[in-house]
Amino acid sequence: MTRSLLTCHSSTVLPRTAQRRLTDGQLTALALGSLWLLGTLGAVTMGLLLLLAAFLHVPWIALPVPLASIGMVYVVGFAAPEAFPAVAKPWPRLAWAFVAGISGVFGAIFVLEVAEAFYPWFAVPFFGVPVLLVAGLFARGLGVRLGAGVLLIALVAGGIAVPASLPSDTAARRLAATGVPHDRTLAADLGPHRLPTKTTEDSGSLIVEYAPQLWISPVWTFATDVVESCETAVKTAWRLENATCAQVGDGEFVRRDAERIEFVQRRGAVSVHVAGNHNWKPEELRELAGKTHPLTDAEIIAAVPKSRGGNRTDVLAGFTTFVRAIFTVRSIGY
Repeated sequence: MTRSLLTCHSSTVLPRTAQRRLTDGQLTALALGSLWLLGTLGAVTMGLLLLLAAFLHVPWIALPVPLASIGMVYVVGFAAPEAFPAVAKPWPRLAWAFVAGISGVFGAIFVLEVAEAFYPWFAVPFFGVPVLLVAGLFARGLGVRLGAGVLLIALVAGGIAVPASLPSDTAARRLAATGVPHDRTLAADLGPHRLPTKTTEDSGSLIVEYAPQLWISPVWTFATDVVESCETAVKTAWRLENATCAQVGDGEFVRRDAERIEFVQRRGAVSVHVAGNHNWKPEELRELAGKTHPLTDAEIIAAVPKSRGGNRTDVLAGFTTFVRAIFTVRSIGY
């Protein structure tokens, strides 16, 4: 009676256990997905050490990155040996982890350089792809290994060829992306070493911002249609809340609110606007307005964002420069 009950009980439990167990294909997919996720998270977090090492030219700062990458691959292989049967033993697994981990680090740098042609955040979902594909060369299943190899070659080739085929990043192309004509741009003459830091397109005007530097206050400049009086509506969203306005000359106006002061001066078919905080005096803003000029190429490159359509980039040159910066040791103060 007891034996029959045990037999009946085992017959009901075993099928459930079998249902809960992953197939080899599912386990391989889970292992490779884990490598992608861990590789992406590692690049976003510990990858900052690579940037710091390249900036300071101190290689040892970057040392934790490859060590963590190798360890991550080894742990995944140890946890799922069925997914990588060719490297199931400890020493082959360590060699595989070394190759895949190091490839993942250099692959993430390559991905970052490719993203420079488009948009920096474009790189994030691809950071974990190199380690996934290199590890996949040793995964279970001929189709998986062939797919990993083909994708690896295609992505490397495409990552070099596509950015190289894009239009060049030029001042004219950046400005064209804003839709603002060059003669409607306005830059202040604050010296050769103070370039604008930000621009915002607003209703056909380009609002140019100069960030504060030490004791120098911020400045904003832009051009609009002619302002005839204090009551003339300006199309841009630039507004001084609860501002007072006074005419101080022929076609010249001063607006003030609690935080900023704005000088408006008519010049031909447009009015130029120069604004700052209350550290500026109206006479100083008038002097700045008299020295304004359309943005130069250098000022456009400094302040106008790159075209989102992609820009020509030499990925191999950028990759080489980045890696060389990590391993080029320089003394402090060099």
